[in-house]
Amino acid sequence: MTKEHFKKDHINKNLDDGIINHEQFEDLRELFEEDFEKLIRAYIVDSQHRIETLRAARTANDNVNGFEIAHALKGASANLGATQLVALSHQLQEHCRERKINQQASLIEDIALALQHVEQETNKRLS
Repeated sequence: MTKEHFKKDHINKNLDDGIINHEQFEDLRELFEEDFEKLIRAYIVDSQHRIETLRAARTANDNVNGFEIAHALKGASANLGATQLVALSHQLQEHCRERKINQQASLIEDIALALQHVEQETNKRLS
């Protein structure tokens, strides 16, 4: 098994183990009541846009913008309790700080995959 393959399996296992912190999710649901579903939908759409912008920042080797976008994604994900997205966004921030966003295509795709899992999990919890 290659290092990259092991990394992907490890990420997928972590996602399965805890995509969203249940307590944090329920606290947010209680706080926002009837507006909660709108908040979740806005988070998903906004996060998808941020991932597209991260891809563009990587292509342009724009570490400053990449750092800011990863930071914003990390914060929004932390509010929801999306623990894997928080961790991956933090990793990307660190790579941007080291001026290595242009080497992070795989990490950005891991973030996109993590967001898909969050979307699936929130859809289950909202139905």
